[in-house]
Amino acid sequence: MIDLLDIMRALADPTRLRIVFLALRLELSVGELVQILGQSQPRVSRHIRILNEAEILKRRKEGSWVFIQPGPVLSDGKLTPLFADVDLTHARAFQRDLLKLDEVRAARTQMAAEYFAVHAKEWDSLRSLHVADSEVEDAISSILRSAPLGSVLDIGTGTGRMMELFAADSSHFVALDNSSDMLRLARAKLGNMNSASAAKVDIRMGDFNKLPFEADTFDTILFHQVLHYAQDPERVIAEAVRVLAPSARLMIVDFAAHEREELRTVHAHARLGFADELISNAFHDNGVRLVHQRVLDGGALVVKMWVGQKQDLAPGIENNIIRIVA
Repeated sequence: MIDLLDIMRALADPTRLRIVFLALRLELSVGELVQILGQSQPRVSRHIRILNEAEILKRRKEGSWVFIQPGPVLSDGKLTPLFADVDLTHARAFQRDLLKLDEVRAARTQMAAEYFAVHAKEWDSLRSLHVADSEVEDAISSILRSAPLGSVLDIGTGTGRMMELFAADSSHFVALDNSSDMLRLARAKLGNMNSASAAKVDIRMGDFNKLPFEADTFDTILFHQVLHYAQDPERVIAEAVRVLAPSARLMIVDFAAHEREELRTVHAHARLGFADELISNAFHDNGVRLVHQRVLDGGALVVKMWVGQKQDLAPGIENNIIRIVA
């Protein structure tokens, strides 16, 4: 049961209010909050502890980093209007926080962009941290080719390997990435494809946080080793589901949760893999049924595959769920 007095006490401090407003806008690490607020880490940590105890915020530990995000009190929506309707235009501290938040976003984007610019040509080889690429690709192929691909969206196409494998079997294949270096490499591969397959391909620049497509557009959407770059993977999955047609498939191929911290610091991974619960909850929350999972062990990292099918919510229509047997 929510203790209203605890909630009011927790929100009665200006710094804690600032933290809540920031957490509602972006999941932040404690270090990033320290940077934005201009306060010491012990002081910021104390404020977070109080908000966590009141269930206003919750902490997520990932390796040596701690992130904060809205807790049950905010997630149930009852207090959300209080924060949504507040006019912050004349609150100088909040305005400074928002400017600093933009700096954090920019720093994250810059770090990832620099990584991609330096490592674009090495991208395929960096995926060799797990079992052989051929084994992963065979597993992806066996799952996706169990049903017609239709119109395909490959989110975070990188060097275009999925395009090479599946464009021929699609009716239309969109290879999307936010790195011009990656897209240049993907375009170079078009020259090695037969003209019929290449004619189906549309290479696009775009952000997986805001896909440049209409709703219900694609029959198959694929995230191949890209979701770990998302600051907010649940939001990215929700955006993918938006452009996924009813009864269509969404496939995520990524690492299982791990603690290889160097992937964050050296290779710009925002997430150290994913637990099954996060993916299944994200699917459920967005009307997608988890229909298949697969594990590929044998390397330094475990590769997991999650396949979901978007529910057809039209009244009176039975969902035709594709069941894939491993």
